[in-house]
Amino acid sequence: MQDDGYFDDRVASRYDESSADMFDPAVVEPAVDFLAEIAGSGRALELGIGTGRIALPL
Repeated sequence: MQDDGYFDDRVASRYDESSADMFDPAVVEPAVDFLAEIAGSGRALELGIGTGRIALPL
């Protein structure tokens, strides 16, 4: 895989800063609760995790 350097830590930091309102607990908590509910006791994989700010390792 070729790394063109475009999506580096600086870009991730700017993205996180510019979209901070999306990471407000009032937004994140209901989303996490919903995803946990639909996953139930099974597994779920979120393919669009952005910078991984709220992701869990596999």
